[in-house]
Amino acid sequence: MNAETRARCLRTAYGRLVIALLPLLIVGWLVSRGQIFAAGLLFCSVLTLMMIGTLVPRCAFFGPMIKRLPHDTGHALLTIDDGPHPEHTPAMLDILDRHEIKAIFFLIGERAARHPELVREIVARGHEIANHTQTHPAARFWALRPVALWREIAECQETLTSICPDHPPRFFRPPAGHHNAFTFVISQALGLKMLMWSARGFDGVMQDVEFITDRIRARLKPGAIVLIHEATPVAIEVAESIARMMAESGLKCGASALPRSDDC
Repeated sequence: MNAETRARCLRTAYGRLVIALLPLLIVGWLVSRGQIFAAGLLFCSVLTLMMIGTLVPRCAFFGPMIKRLPHDTGHALLTIDDGPHPEHTPAMLDILDRHEIKAIFFLIGERAARHPELVREIVARGHEIANHTQTHPAARFWALRPVALWREIAECQETLTSICPDHPPRFFRPPAGHHNAFTFVISQALGLKMLMWSARGFDGVMQDVEFITDRIRARLKPGAIVLIHEATPVAIEVAESIARMMAESGLKCGASALPRSDDC
């Protein structure tokens, strides 16, 4: 990514920051005029909108994202976050092969750099790799300023592209789905579309495989985008259960219903 593109993107991102802070000037002006109630109402309204847009993963307040596949294709898509993992990735690849399912692996850049052979194996088995930031700062990604956010996404893109130059990522997913007013601008400048999900079982924080499977089953419909994780205590059990369920659903399980790279 050239310096001119980066500079132009960051100017746009900081412009959004200025616009986001403008209501604070109005709040200050209202306070100076003694309009305390109006100032408080404006402040709470803006803060609520910003927090909903940031912390609700599927909220597209800050920019477009893919949350489902087209309903009429009869497709469902399995996406797997937080790899590659030296034990889980090979096991998951075998499970997917057995059930004839193709998935998108959202990979963390620094983990990919430690295990480049696993990244290549994912691609060799017919799956797709995607950008899940360089260091996965899940607790604070939503609060990053434009320069730090650019670094997280751009460095992961460079890492994955250097490992598989013929298969550069075309999708991005923020850690925990949390994103701010700059995420769309930066991901778009890097040629990435934000891909979220419509069916998850919270396997990143829970270990009840039956609950996880049942929750996803209830949401597994034509157009569903399913989310599971690597690097959890139940990762392999969940992968086996979800892959079997998707294979038995009668849906076409793959990324072919998503826009191709020249549309991104």
